[in-house]
Amino acid sequence: MRFLSMRGAYKISFILFIFYFLYSCSPTKYVGKDEYLLDHVKVKVNDYKLNRSDVRRSIRQKPNTRILGTVRFHLGLYNLSGRNEKKKFNQWLRRIGEAPVIYDPFLTKRSVEQIELFLHNKGFYQAEVHDTVYYKKKRANVEYKVKVGPVTSIESIKFDAPEGRPENRIAEESGLMANYRRDTVNTLLEKNAPLDLDVLDDERERITKALREKGYFNFSKNFIRFMADTSTVKKENMAKVFVRIVENAVDSNAYKRYFVRNISVNFDYDPLVSAEQVAATYNSLVYNGYTILYKDKLKIKPKMIIETIQLQRMELYDAQRVIDTYVRLQALNLFKLVNIDFKEVESDGEVKALDCTIQLSPVKRQSYNVFLEGTHNSGNLGVGGNFTYNHRNVFRAGENISASVWGSLRKEQVNGEGKLFNTTEIGAELKLVTPQFWMPFLRMKDFRRNYAPKTSISFSYSYEYTPYYTRSIANARFGYLWRKADKKWRYNFDLIDLNYVLMKDVDKSFIDGLKNEYIKNAYTDHMILSAVFSATFTDQLLNAKAMNYNYFRVNVETSGNVLNVIDRLSGGKKTGESLDEKYYKLLGVRYAQFVKSDAEYRYNWYINRANSLVGRFFVGCGYPYGNMKVLPFEEAFYGGGANDMRAWQARTLGPGSYLATEKYPNSVGDFKLAANIEYRFKLLWLLEGALFLDAGNVWNINPKETRHGAKLNYNFFNQIAIGTGAGLRLNANFFLLRFDLGIKLKDPALPAGQRFVLFNSGGGFRRSVFNVAIGYPF
Repeated sequence: MRFLSMRGAYKISFILFIFYFLYSCSPTKYVGKDEYLLDHVKVKVNDYKLNRSDVRRSIRQKPNTRILGTVRFHLGLYNLSGRNEKKKFNQWLRRIGEAPVIYDPFLTKRSVEQIELFLHNKGFYQAEVHDTVYYKKKRANVEYKVKVGPVTSIESIKFDAPEGRPENRIAEESGLMANYRRDTVNTLLEKNAPLDLDVLDDERERITKALREKGYFNFSKNFIRFMADTSTVKKENMAKVFVRIVENAVDSNAYKRYFVRNISVNFDYDPLVSAEQVAATYNSLVYNGYTILYKDKLKIKPKMIIETIQLQRMELYDAQRVIDTYVRLQALNLFKLVNIDFKEVESDGEVKALDCTIQLSPVKRQSYNVFLEGTHNSGNLGVGGNFTYNHRNVFRAGENISASVWGSLRKEQVNGEGKLFNTTEIGAELKLVTPQFWMPFLRMKDFRRNYAPKTSISFSYSYEYTPYYTRSIANARFGYLWRKADKKWRYNFDLIDLNYVLMKDVDKSFIDGLKNEYIKNAYTDHMILSAVFSATFTDQLLNAKAMNYNYFRVNVETSGNVLNVIDRLSGGKKTGESLDEKYYKLLGVRYAQFVKSDAEYRYNWYINRANSLVGRFFVGCGYPYGNMKVLPFEEAFYGGGANDMRAWQARTLGPGSYLATEKYPNSVGDFKLAANIEYRFKLLWLLEGALFLDAGNVWNINPKETRHGAKLNYNFFNQIAIGTGAGLRLNANFFLLRFDLGIKLKDPALPAGQRFVLFNSGGGFRRSVFNVAIGYPF
């Protein structure tokens, strides 16, 4: 929307005043007479190779949280409270705020010790750490000076005991040492590398994991010892490292292998039922050698669960297969609790036996969700709703069927029309996702077991009425989903993605007003039959917020090639003319032919509990050819909107430096480049703030494009739009409501030399865009 200049200026001024007030309010208000506020903590290191952020983690006392590196917003809230601690308002301010951090000399001393310990663990055994404290006006600044000294490196590595030390007889006789030595080629230890205790611990974890995957059920990393010999080395600051399995006569079973004898699966696990009551409480049956326990009625087909379990009867215990079984069972979304329990049983011989019980507690099979929303995007009001019904086990084999119905009313800016809402959209979708892999000619048993693929089928229909046209879209989709056990990579392959688009009641004056045949073609009947492959990677851990993480996604789509080959082989006849081209039809409409790909990368940098920085980069390109010389409207890229270039309304940016003169602008392109960076910070209660910078644009690469400045060329970097702004978010964890105010900095639609518009009528607050949306933009 156009920003109301006076009222908007007052709002911005008020927000800035609040920030100024909180910053200006004396931060030492609640600092006692003989106390000092810890103002700043600095770390100086004489070795640029050592990461200062790693050193800072060892500091035991840190200053109050700052926003933008300067404003102590949370301390300001705390200081707004009165001295009467019994008043609820004061208690609330102190609860949402942050008490002043009072300098503590003891914690400074502890910090020095912790930094030295950290450096010793990294191999800097001669490191020195000194602290200096500067006092000024009730404030204390602490500076830690670190002299790392020489690092102790690894001269040689030996996976055995030093000479003169006894060998581990029990481990040798059990065969553990043979398996252990066989795996040393994968060691994490390297010659001439620093003697880093973190790396040694990782090596201990690696060895333990490898042995537990070979049947050593009771083996623990505590049985692995490292010895460093610095007395017989040839050079100074070097060490010989010995890795050995210790003798442990107390628990000799730690060095023996186990096999899985029996596996039972409890489909209705109840922790209140004791082991003695199981026989009387549960029904049982044997399926392919697995014992199935259930109450009353068997609600899930055993075959589906047995195929999901990675453990095998009469095979050696494998810790990785246990983890994979957890992951596969949880991915079914059928159980609220998954637990795998092992019990040692009496057996003869060197190899011991285990009985395995898999305990499953089912979730509710049926549920529904109702979602209502209101939108306000650049003066365009809207309301909408969605109703979704889910059945998680409709055919007793883990099939998830969902039915959705949605609708929305929106206000689009139309000259001379005063209706509150002039655009209507309704739709429905039916979707089935089954853990069965429907690929009849390929069994791929190992693939199903290792990647837990699913088959997805969906049908949808939507109807959209606007003042200029009505559009109906029917969609049918069939594809596969699978993922690796580590959950980092997810894959989706839609073998069939069919869209049938009918344009009716198209306003002739609207079409004539587009002035460009390339754009007019987007508003014709067409069909898209494509295949889409996508891969997504993320190393974000579930429920782990205090960490940096990466996100990467790539899509590849191709459409119309199969139909075109069929038409050519069968001697199909072309018909009609559009863009001076004849084309084939299917089901009475022209079908599109194109190839398209896009990729997106995000990085989330966790700074501290109140601050984070998120970056995003996107690039995409589509190339139409053959039966349709332009990308369909649904497949084209666009700029602007609440999740992209927030200083522009959706589909109003570009392409390139083209200035839209149509009364209903809908700017799309074949190529898109975008980058965003957003600084997020917590304010109070559920409220969060954000500052952002967006850059990007769309262009066309099609030779049919005739609009001035719309085609991608060598000068594209001068046509990149730039916007900035600020936002507020209401974060209730399960729901996030976002308000963003986007302000134009550089508008490529203006003549060269006049594109930086922050302080003129072409941009700034006068033409700011206010967005309301659900969820983070990226």
